[in-house]
Amino acid sequence: MTDWQRVGHLLLPDPDDIMRLAQVRDWIGGQGLNDWTQHRMGPPTGAAMHWSRINDVGVAAIILAVTPILGRFHAELAAVLLYPALLFACAIYLSARIGRLLWGGEAGLVAAVLTALAYPGTTVFIPGRIDHHALQVVLIQIAVFSSMRPARGSTGAIIGLAAALSLIVGLETTPQVAALVAFLALAWVIRGEEERLRLFGFGVALGGTTLFFLLFLRPEYWSAALCDAFTPASSTGTLAVAACLMTLALLTRHLHGWRARLMVGAVLGGCALIGTLLVYPACVAGPYGSVDPFLRENFLPNIDEAAGIFRQRPVRIVAFGGLMATACLVSIWIMVAKHRRWMVIAPLAAVIILSGLTMLAQVRGVYIGAPLAAPMLATLILGARRGTGGRSLLTMLAWLSGAGMAYAAGAEQVEAILTSRTAAGTPGHSRVLPPQVLCSRGEAWRQVDKLPPSKIMAGTAVAAFVVGATHHSTVGAGYHRNDAGNMAVYRFFLGSNGQARRIASDWRTEYVLYCPGDFGELNPDQRYPQSVVAALRAGRTPDWLEPIPLHGTPMRLYRVR
Repeated sequence: MTDWQRVGHLLLPDPDDIMRLAQVRDWIGGQGLNDWTQHRMGPPTGAAMHWSRINDVGVAAIILAVTPILGRFHAELAAVLLYPALLFACAIYLSARIGRLLWGGEAGLVAAVLTALAYPGTTVFIPGRIDHHALQVVLIQIAVFSSMRPARGSTGAIIGLAAALSLIVGLETTPQVAALVAFLALAWVIRGEEERLRLFGFGVALGGTTLFFLLFLRPEYWSAALCDAFTPASSTGTLAVAACLMTLALLTRHLHGWRARLMVGAVLGGCALIGTLLVYPACVAGPYGSVDPFLRENFLPNIDEAAGIFRQRPVRIVAFGGLMATACLVSIWIMVAKHRRWMVIAPLAAVIILSGLTMLAQVRGVYIGAPLAAPMLATLILGARRGTGGRSLLTMLAWLSGAGMAYAAGAEQVEAILTSRTAAGTPGHSRVLPPQVLCSRGEAWRQVDKLPPSKIMAGTAVAAFVVGATHHSTVGAGYHRNDAGNMAVYRFFLGSNGQARRIASDWRTEYVLYCPGDFGELNPDQRYPQSVVAALRAGRTPDWLEPIPLHGTPMRLYRVR
Protein backbone atom coordinates (compact mmCIF):
# COMPACT_ATOMS: atom_id res chain seq x y z
CA MET A 1 0.00 0.00 0.00
CA THR A 2 2.75 2.45 0.90
CA ASP A 3 4.67 1.74 -2.31
CA TRP A 4 1.68 1.82 -4.65
CA GLN A 5 2.37 5.38 -5.80
CA ARG A 6 5.65 4.08 -7.25
CA VAL A 7 4.88 0.44 -8.06
CA GLY A 8 1.62 1.44 -9.76
CA HIS A 9 3.75 3.39 -12.24
CA LEU A 10 6.18 0.45 -12.63
CA LEU A 11 8.82 2.19 -10.55
CA LEU A 12 9.91 -0.94 -8.74
CA PRO A 13 11.37 -1.12 -5.21
CA ASP A 14 15.00 -1.80 -6.09
CA PRO A 15 17.24 -0.81 -9.03
CA ASP A 16 17.77 -4.53 -9.73
CA ASP A 17 14.03 -5.00 -10.17
CA ILE A 18 13.63 -2.16 -12.67
CA MET A 19 16.70 -3.39 -14.57
CA ARG A 20 15.24 -6.91 -14.57
CA LEU A 21 12.04 -5.55 -16.09
CA ALA A 22 14.13 -3.85 -18.79
CA GLN A 23 15.86 -7.16 -19.50
CA VAL A 24 12.50 -8.94 -19.84
CA ARG A 25 11.16 -6.23 -22.14
CA ASP A 26 14.22 -6.52 -24.36
CA TRP A 27 13.84 -10.30 -24.52
CA ILE A 28 10.14 -10.07 -25.41
CA GLY A 29 11.07 -7.39 -27.95
CA GLY A 30 13.34 -9.77 -29.84
CA GLN A 31 16.70 -9.79 -28.07
CA GLY A 32 18.33 -13.23 -28.24
CA LEU A 33 17.71 -15.83 -25.57
CA ASN A 34 21.45 -16.14 -24.99
CA ASP A 35 22.15 -12.42 -25.29
CA TRP A 36 22.09 -11.12 -21.73
CA THR A 37 23.64 -7.76 -22.69
CA GLN A 38 21.92 -4.57 -21.59
CA HIS A 39 22.49 -2.52 -24.72
CA ARG A 40 21.30 0.78 -23.19
CA MET A 41 23.93 0.67 -20.46
CA GLY A 42 27.43 1.70 -21.42
CA PRO A 43 26.62 2.16 -25.13
CA PRO A 44 27.61 1.77 -27.90
CA THR A 45 28.92 -1.69 -26.91
CA GLY A 46 26.46 -2.23 -24.07
CA ALA A 47 27.18 -3.99 -20.78
CA ALA A 48 27.22 -7.75 -20.32
CA MET A 49 24.88 -8.71 -17.47
CA HIS A 50 25.48 -11.69 -15.21
CA TRP A 51 21.78 -12.53 -14.81
CA SER A 52 20.38 -15.80 -16.11
CA ARG A 53 17.22 -15.92 -18.22
CA ILE A 54 15.72 -18.54 -15.86
CA ASN A 55 14.17 -15.92 -13.61
CA ASP A 56 12.94 -13.94 -16.63
CA VAL A 57 10.77 -16.83 -17.80
CA GLY A 58 8.09 -16.39 -15.12
CA VAL A 59 7.85 -12.62 -15.56
CA ALA A 60 7.78 -12.84 -19.36
CA ALA A 61 5.17 -15.63 -19.32
CA ILE A 62 2.75 -13.54 -17.26
CA ILE A 63 3.25 -10.49 -19.47
CA LEU A 64 2.67 -12.44 -22.68
CA ALA A 65 -0.36 -14.26 -21.26
CA VAL A 66 -2.10 -11.15 -19.93
CA THR A 67 -1.23 -8.58 -22.62
CA PRO A 68 -4.10 -9.57 -25.00
CA ILE A 69 -6.56 -9.03 -22.14
CA LEU A 70 -5.20 -6.01 -20.26
CA GLY A 71 -2.78 -4.34 -22.66
CA ARG A 72 0.99 -4.13 -22.26
CA PHE A 73 1.27 -1.68 -19.35
CA HIS A 74 -1.25 -3.47 -17.14
CA ALA A 75 0.20 -6.84 -18.15
CA GLU A 76 3.60 -5.70 -16.88
CA LEU A 77 1.94 -4.40 -13.72
CA ALA A 78 0.22 -7.76 -13.23
CA ALA A 79 3.55 -9.54 -13.70
CA VAL A 80 5.45 -7.48 -11.11
CA LEU A 81 2.63 -8.09 -8.61
CA LEU A 82 1.85 -11.74 -9.35
CA TYR A 83 5.33 -13.18 -9.85
CA PRO A 84 6.69 -12.45 -6.34
CA ALA A 85 3.29 -13.32 -4.84
CA LEU A 86 3.27 -16.75 -6.51
CA LEU A 87 6.81 -17.44 -5.32
CA PHE A 88 5.81 -16.33 -1.81
CA ALA A 89 2.92 -18.79 -1.88
CA CYS A 90 5.37 -21.54 -2.93
CA ALA A 91 7.75 -20.58 -0.12
CA ILE A 92 4.98 -20.72 2.50
CA TYR A 93 3.73 -24.08 1.17
CA LEU A 94 7.21 -25.62 1.16
CA SER A 95 7.93 -24.31 4.64
CA ALA A 96 4.72 -25.91 5.88
CA ARG A 97 5.71 -29.23 4.26
CA ILE A 98 9.14 -29.08 5.89
CA GLY A 99 7.55 -28.28 9.25
CA ARG A 100 5.16 -31.24 8.99
CA LEU A 101 8.02 -33.53 8.06
CA LEU A 102 10.02 -32.36 11.05
CA TRP A 103 7.49 -32.10 13.85
CA GLY A 104 4.16 -33.47 12.62
CA GLY A 105 0.92 -32.02 11.31
CA GLU A 106 0.55 -29.28 13.91
CA ALA A 107 3.85 -27.73 12.85
CA GLY A 108 2.72 -27.07 9.28
CA LEU A 109 0.53 -24.08 10.05
CA VAL A 110 3.01 -22.70 12.58
CA ALA A 111 5.84 -22.89 10.02
CA ALA A 112 3.63 -21.24 7.38
CA VAL A 113 2.84 -18.28 9.65
CA LEU A 114 6.48 -17.88 10.71
CA THR A 115 7.52 -17.86 7.04
CA ALA A 116 5.11 -15.00 6.39
CA LEU A 117 6.82 -13.12 9.24
CA ALA A 118 10.39 -14.14 8.35
CA TYR A 119 11.85 -10.67 7.85
CA PRO A 120 14.18 -9.88 6.10
CA GLY A 121 13.51 -12.96 3.95
CA THR A 122 10.04 -11.56 3.26
CA THR A 123 11.52 -8.49 1.56
CA VAL A 124 12.37 -10.48 -1.58
CA PHE A 125 8.67 -11.29 -2.08
CA ILE A 126 7.11 -7.83 -1.80
CA PRO A 127 5.19 -6.40 -4.79
CA GLY A 128 7.58 -5.39 -7.55
CA ARG A 129 10.50 -7.54 -6.36
CA ILE A 130 11.05 -9.53 -9.55
CA ASP A 131 14.78 -10.00 -9.10
CA HIS A 132 16.07 -13.57 -8.72
CA HIS A 133 16.41 -13.85 -4.92
CA ALA A 134 12.84 -15.06 -4.38
CA LEU A 135 13.24 -17.82 -6.97
CA GLN A 136 16.47 -18.92 -5.30
CA VAL A 137 14.70 -19.14 -1.94
CA VAL A 138 12.12 -21.51 -3.41
CA LEU A 139 14.72 -23.63 -5.23
CA ILE A 140 16.78 -24.10 -2.06
CA GLN A 141 13.61 -24.96 -0.13
CA ILE A 142 12.84 -27.67 -2.71
CA ALA A 143 16.38 -29.03 -2.38
CA VAL A 144 16.24 -29.04 1.42
CA PHE A 145 12.81 -30.68 1.55
CA SER A 146 13.93 -33.40 -0.86
CA SER A 147 17.10 -33.96 1.19
CA MET A 148 14.96 -34.64 4.26
CA ARG A 149 12.94 -37.36 2.53
CA PRO A 150 13.94 -41.05 2.21
CA ALA A 151 17.14 -41.73 0.28
CA ARG A 152 16.09 -42.66 -3.24
CA GLY A 153 17.47 -41.96 -6.67
CA SER A 154 14.43 -39.80 -7.46
CA THR A 155 14.88 -37.55 -4.42
CA GLY A 156 18.55 -37.19 -5.27
CA ALA A 157 17.62 -36.11 -8.79
CA ILE A 158 15.23 -33.45 -7.46
CA ILE A 159 17.92 -32.10 -5.14
CA GLY A 160 20.42 -31.99 -8.02
CA LEU A 161 18.00 -30.27 -10.38
CA ALA A 162 17.03 -27.59 -7.83
CA ALA A 163 20.66 -27.04 -6.81
CA ALA A 164 21.87 -26.71 -10.41
CA LEU A 165 19.12 -24.26 -11.32
CA SER A 166 19.80 -22.15 -8.24
CA LEU A 167 23.50 -21.89 -9.17
CA ILE A 168 22.72 -21.00 -12.78
CA VAL A 169 20.31 -18.31 -11.57
CA GLY A 170 23.08 -16.83 -9.40
CA LEU A 171 26.04 -17.93 -7.31
CA GLU A 172 24.58 -16.41 -4.13
CA THR A 173 23.33 -19.88 -3.19
CA THR A 174 26.77 -21.51 -3.39
CA PRO A 175 27.06 -21.80 0.44
CA GLN A 176 23.64 -23.46 0.73
CA VAL A 177 24.35 -25.87 -2.14
CA ALA A 178 27.71 -26.67 -0.58
CA ALA A 179 25.95 -27.46 2.70
CA LEU A 180 23.63 -29.91 0.92
CA VAL A 181 26.53 -31.52 -0.96
CA ALA A 182 28.36 -31.94 2.35
CA PHE A 183 25.27 -33.55 3.91
CA LEU A 184 24.81 -36.00 1.04
CA ALA A 185 28.50 -36.89 1.08
CA LEU A 186 28.50 -37.39 4.85
CA ALA A 187 25.38 -39.54 4.66
CA TRP A 188 27.08 -41.65 1.97
CA VAL A 189 30.24 -42.00 4.07
CA ILE A 190 28.25 -43.21 7.09
CA ARG A 191 25.51 -45.27 5.42
CA GLY A 192 27.25 -46.48 2.29
CA GLU A 193 25.02 -48.62 0.10
CA GLU A 194 21.81 -47.07 1.47
CA GLU A 195 22.85 -43.70 0.02
CA ARG A 196 24.33 -44.89 -3.26
CA LEU A 197 21.28 -44.28 -5.46
CA ARG A 198 20.51 -40.86 -3.97
CA LEU A 199 24.09 -39.71 -4.41
CA PHE A 200 24.16 -40.98 -7.98
CA GLY A 201 20.80 -39.35 -8.80
CA PHE A 202 22.03 -36.07 -7.36
CA GLY A 203 25.22 -36.16 -9.42
CA VAL A 204 23.38 -37.03 -12.63
CA ALA A 205 20.82 -34.24 -12.20
CA LEU A 206 23.39 -31.66 -11.07
CA GLY A 207 25.73 -32.44 -13.96
CA GLY A 208 23.01 -33.06 -16.56
CA THR A 209 21.20 -29.78 -15.87
CA THR A 210 24.45 -27.82 -15.94
CA LEU A 211 25.55 -29.55 -19.14
CA PHE A 212 22.21 -28.81 -20.82
CA PHE A 213 22.52 -25.10 -20.10
CA LEU A 214 26.18 -25.18 -21.08
CA LEU A 215 25.38 -26.64 -24.49
CA PHE A 216 22.19 -24.78 -25.35
CA LEU A 217 21.55 -21.81 -23.04
CA ARG A 218 24.89 -20.33 -22.10
CA PRO A 219 25.26 -16.55 -22.55
CA GLU A 220 27.01 -15.12 -25.60
CA TYR A 221 29.47 -13.31 -23.35
CA TRP A 222 31.45 -16.31 -22.07
CA SER A 223 34.74 -15.35 -20.42
CA ALA A 224 37.13 -17.53 -18.42
CA ALA A 225 38.23 -14.38 -16.58
CA LEU A 226 34.91 -14.22 -14.69
CA CYS A 227 33.70 -16.19 -11.69
CA ASP A 228 30.57 -14.24 -10.79
CA ALA A 229 27.63 -16.23 -12.24
CA PHE A 230 27.05 -18.92 -14.87
CA THR A 231 30.53 -18.82 -16.39
CA PRO A 232 33.16 -21.30 -17.61
CA ALA A 233 34.52 -21.41 -14.05
CA SER A 234 31.23 -22.13 -12.26
CA SER A 235 29.98 -24.62 -14.84
CA THR A 236 33.30 -26.50 -14.84
CA GLY A 237 33.33 -26.63 -11.05
CA THR A 238 29.74 -27.88 -10.93
CA LEU A 239 30.43 -30.56 -13.54
CA ALA A 240 33.57 -31.63 -11.68
CA VAL A 241 31.63 -32.01 -8.42
CA ALA A 242 28.85 -33.91 -10.21
CA ALA A 243 31.37 -36.29 -11.81
CA CYS A 244 33.05 -36.80 -8.45
CA LEU A 245 29.77 -37.70 -6.73
CA MET A 246 28.71 -40.07 -9.50
CA THR A 247 32.08 -41.80 -9.34
CA LEU A 248 31.79 -42.22 -5.58
CA ALA A 249 28.32 -43.71 -5.97
CA LEU A 250 29.60 -46.20 -8.55
CA LEU A 251 32.54 -47.17 -6.32
CA THR A 252 30.37 -47.74 -3.25
CA ARG A 253 30.39 -51.54 -3.46
CA HIS A 254 34.17 -51.57 -3.69
CA LEU A 255 34.71 -49.29 -0.69
CA HIS A 256 34.27 -51.30 2.49
CA GLY A 257 33.83 -49.28 5.63
CA TRP A 258 33.32 -45.59 6.29
CA ARG A 259 37.05 -44.86 6.51
CA ALA A 260 37.63 -46.00 2.93
CA ARG A 261 34.68 -43.99 1.69
CA LEU A 262 35.85 -40.91 3.60
CA MET A 263 39.38 -41.13 2.21
CA VAL A 264 38.36 -41.66 -1.42
CA GLY A 265 35.64 -39.00 -1.16
CA ALA A 266 38.08 -36.46 0.30
CA VAL A 267 40.64 -37.14 -2.44
CA LEU A 268 38.16 -36.87 -5.32
CA GLY A 269 36.38 -33.87 -3.83
CA GLY A 270 39.67 -32.09 -3.20
CA CYS A 271 40.77 -32.76 -6.77
CA ALA A 272 37.50 -31.29 -8.12
CA LEU A 273 37.83 -28.13 -6.01
CA ILE A 274 41.57 -27.55 -6.40
CA GLY A 275 41.49 -28.40 -10.10
CA THR A 276 38.78 -25.81 -10.74
CA LEU A 277 40.71 -23.10 -8.87
CA LEU A 278 43.92 -23.93 -10.75
CA VAL A 279 42.23 -23.78 -14.14
CA TYR A 280 40.21 -20.68 -13.25
CA PRO A 281 42.29 -18.53 -10.86
CA ALA A 282 39.68 -15.75 -11.19
CA CYS A 283 37.61 -17.64 -8.60
CA VAL A 284 40.32 -17.08 -6.00
CA ALA A 285 39.77 -13.32 -6.26
CA GLY A 286 36.00 -13.73 -5.92
CA PRO A 287 33.15 -12.43 -8.07
CA TYR A 288 34.39 -8.84 -7.96
CA GLY A 289 38.04 -9.55 -8.69
CA SER A 290 37.89 -7.81 -12.08
CA VAL A 291 36.34 -4.63 -10.66
CA ASP A 292 38.52 -1.51 -10.52
CA PRO A 293 40.16 -1.08 -7.08
CA PHE A 294 38.51 2.33 -6.66
CA LEU A 295 35.06 0.78 -7.08
CA ARG A 296 35.92 -2.11 -4.76
CA GLU A 297 36.82 0.42 -2.10
CA ASN A 298 34.20 3.12 -2.65
CA PHE A 299 31.22 1.53 -4.40
CA LEU A 300 30.87 -2.14 -3.44
CA PRO A 301 31.00 -1.56 0.36
CA ASN A 302 27.96 0.71 0.03
CA ILE A 303 25.79 -2.06 -1.43
CA ASP A 304 23.94 -3.13 1.70
CA GLU A 305 23.29 -6.74 0.75
CA ALA A 306 26.93 -7.27 -0.25
CA ALA A 307 28.27 -6.04 3.12
CA GLY A 308 28.65 -8.14 6.25
CA ILE A 309 26.16 -7.98 9.10
CA PHE A 310 28.53 -6.11 11.42
CA ARG A 311 29.06 -3.37 8.85
CA GLN A 312 25.39 -2.40 9.20
CA ARG A 313 23.84 0.11 11.56
CA PRO A 314 23.00 -1.36 15.00
CA VAL A 315 19.28 -1.39 14.21
CA ARG A 316 19.95 -3.39 11.02
CA ILE A 317 22.24 -5.79 12.85
CA VAL A 318 19.34 -6.75 15.09
CA ALA A 319 16.68 -6.60 12.36
CA PHE A 320 18.70 -8.69 9.89
CA GLY A 321 20.70 -10.87 12.26
CA GLY A 322 18.35 -11.55 15.15
CA LEU A 323 16.27 -14.26 13.51
CA MET A 324 19.27 -15.99 11.92
CA ALA A 325 21.25 -16.00 15.17
CA THR A 326 18.29 -17.55 16.98
CA ALA A 327 17.77 -20.11 14.21
CA CYS A 328 21.45 -21.13 14.23
CA LEU A 329 21.43 -21.68 17.99
CA VAL A 330 18.19 -23.64 17.86
CA SER A 331 19.52 -25.72 14.95
CA ILE A 332 22.61 -26.71 16.94
CA TRP A 333 20.49 -27.50 20.00
CA ILE A 334 18.05 -29.61 18.00
CA MET A 335 20.87 -31.53 16.29
CA VAL A 336 22.23 -32.46 19.72
CA ALA A 337 18.90 -33.13 21.41
CA LYS A 338 17.39 -35.06 18.47
CA HIS A 339 20.56 -36.75 17.23
CA ARG A 340 18.71 -39.97 16.46
CA ARG A 341 16.79 -38.07 13.74
CA TRP A 342 19.88 -36.41 12.27
CA MET A 343 19.14 -37.67 8.75
CA VAL A 344 15.95 -35.61 8.67
CA ILE A 345 17.14 -32.57 10.64
CA ALA A 346 20.72 -32.21 9.33
CA PRO A 347 19.94 -30.85 5.80
CA LEU A 348 17.83 -28.01 7.18
CA ALA A 349 20.20 -27.28 10.05
CA ALA A 350 23.23 -27.25 7.74
CA VAL A 351 21.66 -24.77 5.32
CA ILE A 352 20.51 -22.50 8.17
CA ILE A 353 23.96 -22.48 9.78
CA LEU A 354 25.75 -21.87 6.46
CA SER A 355 23.31 -19.03 5.72
CA GLY A 356 24.13 -17.56 9.12
CA LEU A 357 27.87 -17.78 8.43
CA THR A 358 27.34 -16.21 4.99
CA MET A 359 25.56 -13.35 6.72
CA LEU A 360 28.82 -12.44 8.45
CA ALA A 361 30.34 -11.62 5.04
CA GLN A 362 27.22 -10.65 3.06
CA VAL A 363 23.80 -10.03 4.59
CA ARG A 364 22.14 -11.46 1.47
CA GLY A 365 22.66 -14.86 3.10
CA VAL A 366 19.67 -13.99 5.29
CA TYR A 367 17.36 -13.95 2.25
CA ILE A 368 17.80 -17.72 1.91
CA GLY A 369 18.17 -18.54 5.58
CA ALA A 370 15.23 -16.64 7.10
CA PRO A 371 12.40 -18.53 5.35
CA LEU A 372 14.13 -21.84 6.13
CA ALA A 373 14.45 -20.83 9.78
CA ALA A 374 10.66 -20.85 10.14
CA PRO A 375 10.09 -24.65 10.27
CA MET A 376 13.08 -25.08 12.57
CA LEU A 377 11.83 -22.42 15.00
CA ALA A 378 8.33 -23.90 14.96
CA THR A 379 9.60 -26.41 17.53
CA LEU A 380 9.90 -23.62 20.11
CA ILE A 381 6.21 -22.77 19.77
CA LEU A 382 5.10 -26.38 19.85
CA GLY A 383 7.22 -27.01 22.93
CA ALA A 384 5.84 -23.95 24.69
CA ARG A 385 2.27 -25.02 23.96
CA ARG A 386 2.90 -28.41 25.54
CA GLY A 387 4.54 -26.95 28.64
CA THR A 388 2.92 -26.84 32.04
CA GLY A 389 3.58 -23.67 34.03
CA GLY A 390 3.34 -20.25 32.36
CA ARG A 391 2.31 -21.76 29.06
CA SER A 392 0.75 -18.56 27.66
CA LEU A 393 3.82 -16.45 28.40
CA LEU A 394 6.19 -19.07 27.01
CA THR A 395 4.10 -19.41 23.86
CA MET A 396 4.10 -15.66 23.32
CA LEU A 397 7.88 -15.49 23.77
CA ALA A 398 8.34 -18.43 21.41
CA TRP A 399 6.27 -16.70 18.71
CA LEU A 400 8.26 -13.49 19.14
CA SER A 401 11.60 -15.29 18.96
CA GLY A 402 10.53 -17.05 15.75
CA ALA A 403 9.01 -14.02 14.02
CA GLY A 404 11.59 -12.09 12.02
CA MET A 405 9.43 -8.97 11.95
CA ALA A 406 9.56 -8.82 15.76
CA TYR A 407 13.32 -8.24 15.65
CA ALA A 408 12.90 -5.49 13.05
CA ALA A 409 10.06 -3.75 14.89
CA GLY A 410 11.77 -4.05 18.27
CA ALA A 411 15.05 -2.64 16.95
CA GLU A 412 13.26 0.29 15.32
CA GLN A 413 11.42 1.11 18.55
CA VAL A 414 14.61 1.03 20.61
CA GLU A 415 16.38 3.25 18.08
CA ALA A 416 13.46 5.70 18.11
CA ILE A 417 13.56 5.93 21.91
CA LEU A 418 17.33 6.36 22.07
CA THR A 419 17.39 9.05 19.40
CA SER A 420 14.27 10.97 20.43
CA ARG A 421 14.73 14.73 20.59
CA THR A 422 11.19 15.95 21.22
CA ALA A 423 8.23 14.45 23.07
CA ALA A 424 8.65 11.11 24.80
CA GLY A 425 8.35 8.23 22.37
CA THR A 426 8.57 10.50 19.31
CA PRO A 427 11.60 10.00 17.07
CA GLY A 428 13.68 13.12 16.66
CA HIS A 429 15.08 12.17 13.30
CA SER A 430 13.46 11.60 9.95
CA ARG A 431 14.12 8.61 7.80
CA VAL A 432 16.56 9.31 5.01
CA LEU A 433 15.05 8.07 1.77
CA PRO A 434 17.36 6.42 -0.77
CA PRO A 435 17.84 8.47 -3.97
CA GLN A 436 15.79 6.07 -6.14
CA VAL A 437 12.77 6.63 -3.85
CA LEU A 438 13.32 10.32 -3.20
CA CYS A 439 13.62 11.21 -6.88
CA SER A 440 10.78 9.03 -8.16
CA ARG A 441 8.13 11.27 -6.70
CA GLY A 442 5.68 13.01 -8.95
CA GLU A 443 6.02 12.43 -12.66
CA ALA A 444 9.81 12.64 -12.65
CA TRP A 445 10.60 9.78 -14.98
CA ARG A 446 7.73 10.52 -17.35
CA GLN A 447 9.09 14.03 -17.77
CA VAL A 448 12.56 12.64 -18.53
CA ASP A 449 11.07 10.10 -20.90
CA LYS A 450 9.51 12.85 -23.04
CA LEU A 451 12.95 14.00 -24.20
CA PRO A 452 14.34 12.55 -27.46
CA PRO A 453 16.36 9.31 -26.97
CA SER A 454 19.74 10.27 -25.59
CA LYS A 455 22.63 9.17 -23.39
CA ILE A 456 22.43 10.30 -19.76
CA MET A 457 25.16 10.52 -17.14
CA ALA A 458 23.46 9.56 -13.86
CA GLY A 459 24.52 8.41 -10.41
CA THR A 460 24.59 4.67 -9.80
CA ALA A 461 21.61 4.81 -7.41
CA VAL A 462 19.17 6.03 -10.08
CA ALA A 463 20.84 5.04 -13.35
CA ALA A 464 18.94 1.74 -13.53
CA PHE A 465 15.70 3.74 -13.63
CA VAL A 466 16.99 5.61 -16.67
CA VAL A 467 17.06 2.25 -18.47
CA GLY A 468 13.92 0.75 -16.95
CA ALA A 469 11.62 3.77 -16.70
CA THR A 470 12.60 5.65 -19.87
CA HIS A 471 13.84 4.98 -23.40
CA HIS A 472 17.19 6.67 -22.74
CA SER A 473 20.62 5.11 -22.26
CA THR A 474 22.98 5.49 -19.33
CA VAL A 475 26.76 5.38 -19.04
CA GLY A 476 26.87 3.32 -15.83
CA ALA A 477 24.36 1.75 -13.49
CA GLY A 478 26.31 0.03 -10.75
CA TYR A 479 26.55 -3.45 -12.30
CA HIS A 480 30.05 -4.75 -11.79
CA ARG A 481 30.71 -6.03 -15.32
CA ASN A 482 30.24 -2.48 -16.65
CA ASP A 483 33.53 -1.43 -15.09
CA ALA A 484 34.46 1.23 -17.67
CA GLY A 485 31.03 2.88 -17.54
CA ASN A 486 30.91 2.86 -13.74
CA MET A 487 34.38 4.37 -13.48
CA ALA A 488 33.37 7.07 -15.99
CA VAL A 489 30.39 7.96 -13.76
CA TYR A 490 32.54 8.32 -10.66
CA ARG A 491 35.26 10.24 -12.47
CA PHE A 492 32.63 12.55 -13.93
CA PHE A 493 30.84 13.44 -10.71
CA LEU A 494 33.91 13.41 -8.44
CA GLY A 495 36.16 15.19 -10.95
CA SER A 496 36.69 18.86 -11.69
CA ASN A 497 34.68 20.79 -14.27
CA GLY A 498 37.34 20.28 -16.92
CA GLN A 499 37.66 16.55 -16.28
CA ALA A 500 33.88 16.05 -16.20
CA ARG A 501 33.44 17.97 -19.46
CA ARG A 502 36.06 15.79 -21.20
CA ILE A 503 34.38 12.60 -19.95
CA ALA A 504 30.99 13.82 -21.13
CA SER A 505 32.49 14.49 -24.55
CA ASP A 506 34.29 11.14 -24.71
CA TRP A 507 31.08 9.26 -23.88
CA ARG A 508 28.94 11.55 -26.06
CA THR A 509 26.72 12.33 -23.12
CA GLU A 510 23.81 14.66 -23.85
CA TYR A 511 22.24 15.01 -20.40
CA VAL A 512 23.30 14.85 -16.75
CA LEU A 513 20.90 13.67 -14.08
CA TYR A 514 21.49 14.36 -10.39
CA CYS A 515 19.45 13.29 -7.37
CA PRO A 516 20.12 14.87 -3.95
CA GLY A 517 21.94 12.28 -1.90
CA ASP A 518 23.91 10.82 -4.81
CA PHE A 519 27.48 10.03 -3.69
CA GLY A 520 26.71 11.32 -0.19
CA GLU A 521 28.31 8.18 1.28
CA LEU A 522 31.68 9.42 -0.06
CA ASN A 523 31.38 12.79 1.75
CA PRO A 524 32.25 14.73 -1.43
CA ASP A 525 32.08 18.15 0.26
CA GLN A 526 35.16 17.22 2.28
CA ARG A 527 36.95 14.71 0.07
CA TYR A 528 36.19 16.25 -3.35
CA PRO A 529 35.40 19.94 -2.68
CA GLN A 530 36.17 21.01 -6.28
CA SER A 531 34.07 18.27 -7.86
CA VAL A 532 30.96 18.55 -10.00
CA VAL A 533 28.86 16.74 -7.41
CA ALA A 534 30.00 19.12 -4.65
CA ALA A 535 28.88 22.04 -6.80
CA LEU A 536 25.51 20.43 -7.53
CA ARG A 537 25.00 19.63 -3.83
CA ALA A 538 25.63 23.31 -3.05
CA GLY A 539 23.16 24.44 -5.70
CA ARG A 540 25.83 25.72 -8.09
CA THR A 541 25.42 24.81 -11.76
CA PRO A 542 28.59 24.57 -13.90
CA ASP A 543 28.42 26.96 -16.85
CA TRP A 544 28.56 24.10 -19.38
CA LEU A 545 25.36 22.54 -17.99
CA GLU A 546 21.93 23.97 -18.85
CA PRO A 547 19.20 23.22 -16.25
CA ILE A 548 16.01 21.63 -17.60
CA PRO A 549 13.02 22.16 -15.28
CA LEU A 550 11.40 19.09 -13.73
CA HIS A 551 8.22 19.53 -11.71
CA GLY A 552 7.21 17.78 -8.49
CA THR A 553 10.54 16.09 -7.86
CA PRO A 554 13.88 17.02 -6.26
CA MET A 555 15.68 15.35 -9.18
CA ARG A 556 17.64 17.74 -11.40
CA LEU A 557 18.30 17.35 -15.11
CA TYR A 558 20.86 19.26 -17.15
CA ARG A 559 21.66 19.46 -20.85
CA VAL A 560 25.34 19.35 -21.76
CA ARG A 561 26.08 22.51 -23.77
